[in-house]
Amino acid sequence: MGRRRSKVFLTLATGLVALAVVLTGAFWPDGSGGSDEAGGNGDRSREGARAAAAARGASAARTLDSLPGVRLSMVYAPGRGNPVTRAELTVTAEGMATGTLDAPVTGRAAMAWSGDQLYLKGDTDFWAQQGPHYGRDVSSSGHWVAPEKRDGYYMLSSFGVNAGSLNPKSLAALVRQVTADPAVVQEAAGSFQGRKAVAYTARGRTVTLADDAPHPLVAFEVNPADADPIETASWRSPSSSRGIRTAGLVVTGTGRAPSDDDRFYNPSVVARPEPVTDEEATAVRATAAEAEAAAVPPLTSAQKVRESQGPVFTITNNDAYLCTTKPCSYSFTVTNDGNKPGDATLHVSFPGIPDRAHPLGTLSPGESRDVSGTRPNIAGPGQTVRHTDYAWVYSTAVYGPDPKVAQRLHARSLEPDDVFVATPLQPRVATLLDLMTKGAPKDDKSTNDAAVEVLRDVNSRGHLPWVMTLAASGRLQNPEDLAKNLATTDQTGDARVLQQVAHIMKADPTARVWYDGGYESDDGETYKADYIFISDRGGQETRRAAQVKTVESWQRLWKRLGDAVEQLNGEHKKGKAQKGKRLPEKAPPGFERVAQINLEQSVGEGYGYSRARLEQFLRSKKYAQARHKFCKENGELGIERLVIVNATGTHQWTDLSALDVPCRKAER
Repeated sequence: MGRRRSKVFLTLATGLVALAVVLTGAFWPDGSGGSDEAGGNGDRSREGARAAAAARGASAARTLDSLPGVRLSMVYAPGRGNPVTRAELTVTAEGMATGTLDAPVTGRAAMAWSGDQLYLKGDTDFWAQQGPHYGRDVSSSGHWVAPEKRDGYYMLSSFGVNAGSLNPKSLAALVRQVTADPAVVQEAAGSFQGRKAVAYTARGRTVTLADDAPHPLVAFEVNPADADPIETASWRSPSSSRGIRTAGLVVTGTGRAPSDDDRFYNPSVVARPEPVTDEEATAVRATAAEAEAAAVPPLTSAQKVRESQGPVFTITNNDAYLCTTKPCSYSFTVTNDGNKPGDATLHVSFPGIPDRAHPLGTLSPGESRDVSGTRPNIAGPGQTVRHTDYAWVYSTAVYGPDPKVAQRLHARSLEPDDVFVATPLQPRVATLLDLMTKGAPKDDKSTNDAAVEVLRDVNSRGHLPWVMTLAASGRLQNPEDLAKNLATTDQTGDARVLQQVAHIMKADPTARVWYDGGYESDDGETYKADYIFISDRGGQETRRAAQVKTVESWQRLWKRLGDAVEQLNGEHKKGKAQKGKRLPEKAPPGFERVAQINLEQSVGEGYGYSRARLEQFLRSKKYAQARHKFCKENGELGIERLVIVNATGTHQWTDLSALDVPCRKAER
């Protein structure tokens, strides 16, 4: 990849329109929640209701026990604010599984599970979002990999559930445990594909059964670290497998101890199961066997990783240190030390020759090509002149197809490898670096250094593919703010905003987005929100300004909603204009005001609420006073759209009268 080197004294240097949210897929109930009493049993005694729950659970379990396998549409939330993974899996009765894993915004992997081993075949964007122990080197892209087993840790932190333990018999056991628990709580759960359903919750685990016989399981939500016989994907060596109790987490029946990752994360699985046929189960076994036979371990040597992901160009200077002839001669050797062929052009610059290009064509792995020529000797009679010459390699495999991007970066002494990313990612990183710096003077070292530093941090958090999506779109309207905005994405709320913006850019090819930056309106004022976008998708212009609030505690939901409404209307005390301070938040005139609430897994039960149950909560008499949070200071309605995102999907309200809000209609 042509690292620059400098050598002093006559020598060289080498050198949406729809406000779709990406946290989950919407696969949850489609109907009204009804009353809090389940299945018309409100007049039964508590003991009778418990007996009925157990009987329904037993019926559902018998159905599950008879199945050859289940298909699961599911969301895995790792906890601690980490991005969720959506999965589509098929699991056989004996615990083999295959399917797909989708990372937020971009990145997908085929997966298989057999025995106690996970197998993955992911694309580059998928691997770029995984932790360093799980293949961030992206050399794993495109073929089956068996992630490393480390005692006490998940094989993949973004999907830390043992897929084989989601088999029908395990689900049957889960249903029996929950519905037969003396402390079980049941409530109406809306409808699933036209069937009324009842949710049963006990000890933090929820199973939802159809209201009509034989009461099949239609959904469940559990923490796999505490839902025996469902397990996490942490691996324990035989010597460390022992049942223990720690920090309130109990794992029973499996003979395994809670792992280090079990203690660190608080994961959640929310899933909808469906039965599969014998033929589908047979296909799973065949795919899992294929993955097991073909899988290789990920690379562990940093040097092998570097040399295994594409062309890697090294420049060797063949000249003597001192030139005494006129003209001076120069000679370089360019070698491809990588494992794939790549095009290369050697650029050299000397005093009096600012840039000279030597196209080398395509170099195969291990191939070298020599370049030679002459340059002026700038030393006068009896003089010795010290100076620095430069040489660097331009390759589309490193910088992308636009040589001007490479030239601008070279002028700033920047290159994609400064961010410490693999060759397959470097062209998009080059675009990012160029986008973040080209508006500043080329000698603006602080801008250049800030861009590199923040992209290193973003890469370490696994967020780089999201940011590359912004750059690739070409429609981010405030790239000058990117370094500042990305610097805080180690915070869950700011990471969620970045996710949302990247998703809009990917989903809507017409969207122009201002990401936490100033929008200059026709009235001459500058406005700001977490994101503002204008879309012409479908031939109709849409203008929206959104404040995004992440809620990690259920008790803070109303407070965070009120903050969003205040900010959208320029009424938040921390966001009002102050001399020399940041722009205040306020939606531009004529833009739809959107309050977006992202519920994190830590909120508890509300993370799995359906739209009907959310609406029931929001319009409850208990929160009549809290609903004033929807209003401006003058009593007008402060937003046009409410969006709540949780494990069950993206839920939107544009008719806020359905929530019994007390505000009068806004005059805008």
